[in-house]
Amino acid sequence: TTLRDELVPVAGGQLHIRCAGEGDTTIMLIAGFEAGADIWSAVTPDLESETRVCAYDRFGTGTSSPPLGDQTFETQADDLHALLDAAGEAGPYVVVGHSFGGAEAVTFASTYADEVVGLLLLDASPAPWPDTACAVVDDGSEVAASFQITCGMFEPDGNAERLDAHTAFDLVAQIDSLGDVPLLVASAAERPYPGLAEAEATRLRAAWDAGQAAWA
Repeated sequence: TTLRDELVPVAGGQLHIRCAGEGDTTIMLIAGFEAGADIWSAVTPDLESETRVCAYDRFGTGTSSPPLGDQTFETQADDLHALLDAAGEAGPYVVVGHSFGGAEAVTFASTYADEVVGLLLLDASPAPWPDTACAVVDDGSEVAASFQITCGMFEPDGNAERLDAHTAFDLVAQIDSLGDVPLLVASAAERPYPGLAEAEATRLRAAWDAGQAAWA
């Protein structure tokens, strides 16, 4: 078993990767928006006894370098592939993406389909989600105010990753097939929006559910 916890030179910067366990397949964990490999300690103990598992910090997250320019899920997927290649973490891969990481996982699986043998979208944000979230009307509630703040973070100058969320999701929405890659879509059982007008909360839940169905 080769343990790995290091910074690897990639694309003019350094990306932090962690790996443990061993097996013929590598599970690649991709965390959510502006989140580093914060799922590592929670998930790894259950996986490393049976297979190889890796997680990484994107440019702008964790201890990885700041991004050199604006990013999309395509650039992030390409950087991840370059990282895995430079680190010698060969496929095949099962890719697990949470939140915005789900869109990166879909992009990775589409671009490198011959290296991916499975894809899990774990409560992954659907492609129309930035537009849906930014359409929440400010009704004075704390939830509505948080959506306004989040919407501002979707601009490349509003987040550490320099991710242009609207453009990034427009691109991933154009991916209409993953060929024969097996796919599992898992979503949270309930999405509460305390204090938000019920009609607006219903609209958000319906958009999320439709997005999960579209992923599947």
